[in-house]
Amino acid sequence: MKTFLSVCIGLSLLFAPACDDGKIYDEHTSVVREGGAVNLTGHLHGVDSWPGGYSIVLAGFAGTNEYAQTAQGITPAADGSVSMTLQGIPAEVTRVEVCAINKLRKRIATFYAVDYEETADTLRLDMGTVDARMYAAIQSGVFDRSCTACHGGSTKPAAGLYLTEGKSHAALVGIVADRSADSLLLVNPGNASESFLHVMLRENVLRYDHTQIITSANTLQLIDDWIDNGANE
Repeated sequence: MKTFLSVCIGLSLLFAPACDDGKIYDEHTSVVREGGAVNLTGHLHGVDSWPGGYSIVLAGFAGTNEYAQTAQGITPAADGSVSMTLQGIPAEVTRVEVCAINKLRKRIATFYAVDYEETADTLRLDMGTVDARMYAAIQSGVFDRSCTACHGGSTKPAAGLYLTEGKSHAALVGIVADRSADSLLLVNPGNASESFLHVMLRENVLRYDHTQIITSANTLQLIDDWIDNGANE
């Protein structure tokens, strides 16, 4: 009898309801945010001038690192208008840019940039109207920085070649290079390897060595890709 009673008591304890069926964790648990967010508006033109291998994006960069920590492609409407949101921006990002990147996500050209610090609210940016043409990137990032001091920044440009904005395209594309022994065009649209601009930036064929002016492989590739893609303005 005692054994039977003990078994009954044990079973009743085993299946008895708990004294407190409430939550066992803190009611005020915190949720970890999954990065910041940026909303971008404005107008962007020239995206379709870039060939495959490049992307026009809204991207986040950390410090001096030239590779995007996060990026999202930009597809403007027919009138060039843009309205988009980049989410999940890592905390280490210090700068947000509208830029061109290559397949490795390395920055090739910057068209619009702002310093960035993560906040609880979405950062709203209006970039205004931005010219994102491939040739505009070459003009500002290559010719203006490295060439116009000799080619157009003075009253008499070297070799009579103007590389200043508004003059450079007409001075380069389809023009025979007077310093070329093979009468190559300075820029032969669709054929970078047969363009004198390509040759002189890689070989010391002139009295003044131009191979040390542009040493970045990505920049040299950018110029070649522009030529091979038709050398459009």
